[in-house]
Order: sequence, then structure tokens, then C-alpha cells
Amino acid sequence: MVLETSEKGKKSNNLTINHQNIRSLNKKKDELNIMLQENQGRPHLICLSEHHMGKEEMKDFSFPGYKLVNCFCRETYSKGGVCILARNYIIYQAINLNKLCNEKVFEISAVTIHTCSTKVILCCVYRSPSENPNYFLQHLEKH
Repeated sequence: MVLETSEKGKKSNNLTINHQNIRSLNKKKDELNIMLQENQGRPHLICLSEHHMGKEEMKDFSFPGYKLVNCFCRETYSKGGVCILARNYIIYQAINLNKLCNEKVFEISAVTIHTCSTKVILCCVYRSPSENPNYFLQHLEKH
């Protein structure tokens, strides 16, 4: 799969990824849309932490030119959560890591991206600043 064509017409497998601690996707959706329009088709993938949405909201979530490819939503606490969006033409496979998640301590979402030459595993990870960072590191090392 060719991800983009350069100005000189050469095909490329460059993969562009953006991460943003969005701190409420519903409140920042317009700002994100403006940023994406200015970048004309880039990034290929977007990782968002602290999207603040529940599972039901995420089911109905859409964004022009992108699809939601995986997410983790909190069930007990408010706010938090991580998700990954991909351009509509990206070939991917979601990786279910919800059983590894511990709200506020270790929140993760992951996908495998398939290009013509390789596979890339992309993870979006979040730890609440109110939690002990040692708990996060212990959880990360354990899994």
C-alpha cells in the first residue's frame, strides 16, 4: 500500500502519526478538524488521550476522512480514555488490550498497521497525573 506520493511523484511508505492529549474530544472537535484541514490528508494516524467519551458515544463517533480504529473508554471514572483514528484507506487490525487496562493507572489502545513492506504496531497509552507513576511502570513491565 502506498501511503503518499511526494511532490516529485515518487511513491512513499512514510507513515505520519500525530498524538494529542485532547482533554475532551467533544469540546475540541472543531479545533482538531481545522488542524487536519491545514495538513491536507496528514497525519495518517491520530492518537488521542483523554477523549472523555463513553463507549456509546464512541460507537457513533465519526470524523471527515478518518475512521475510529480502536479505543478504550472508562466505565467507572469520568474523563480519561484513549483512541486511535486512521485515514479511511489505511489497512489495519485492532488489537484488543482492554483486559490490560486499569482506569487512571494504565489505559491503552493499539492497532497493527499494514503497509506494502511491513507491519507496524501503534499503541496509545495514558496515565492519569493523579496516580502514582510507579503503578504505571509496574503495570507496563508486567504486561
